[in-house]
Amino acid sequence: MATTKYAGVQLPSGCTVSVGEDMVSLVDIGVIPMDTDTNIQISYDVQQIQGSKREEILTYLKNLSAKASTEIYQIRMGVLEKLSGGLLNVTNVAGAQVSGAVQTIPAGWNKSRIYVLDGQNAVGTPQTIASVSDGSALVEGTDYVAVQASDGRWGVMILDDSTADTTDALTITYSYTPATSVKATMGDSIVTISPKVVRFAKEQDGKKFQVTLYSAKLTGGIKLSFPGADSDKPASLPIELEGKLDTSRAQGDQLLEIIDEIGVE
Repeated sequence: MATTKYAGVQLPSGCTVSVGEDMVSLVDIGVIPMDTDTNIQISYDVQQIQGSKREEILTYLKNLSAKASTEIYQIRMGVLEKLSGGLLNVTNVAGAQVSGAVQTIPAGWNKSRIYVLDGQNAVGTPQTIASVSDGSALVEGTDYVAVQASDGRWGVMILDDSTADTTDALTITYSYTPATSVKATMGDSIVTISPKVVRFAKEQDGKKFQVTLYSAKLTGGIKLSFPGADSDKPASLPIELEGKLDTSRAQGDQLLEIIDEIGVE
């Protein structure tokens, strides 16, 4: 990987984009094409009050906002639902039940950590756990519980006071009913759009540069494409967002946050 000896020089390495309800529930929205630039433009109107002799009395800013644009390859209705803030209604269509699914957690696992299971129920409910074993059968409620992760998926967590041995592998046997498809609907005379927290982040030499919009909404509409057979690129989804002030936050910290480690000397 190329490096630079000058602090603050950001080499072309792309970025990740995450969206969530708050700062701690952010989920990566997907792969950004290699040739796509992700841009953030901070805008405002400058207002000036002058006296009768055109002397400046006061200069201030209004309509502070930040517009962002990018593009993703992975077109997933769940991601679109998050970005749309209520414009899309997404439901999973359930398939046939899968019984006797087995997932192994290698030795060295940690207690009080959620281990998300690969198989998830289409309706978003927890799986039916048949057994959890570290070589000996563990007891639900005493040794382990089903827990929902921040991204909505379900898994198993071994309790702190369990006698389970972390030096042994865990074997989890369970049943679930997966989704065979996802259905998205939209269209209403009045739709209230809920803003989301959106974060843009890149890493360089182990350091990060990230911008977090506190209250952003999808503004560019939704464009779905079907590339022809001779197209050089797969289908992609252009994304345009606009961040506005979150007036529930403290003055001076209502639009966005920038964290820069790359530019530190």
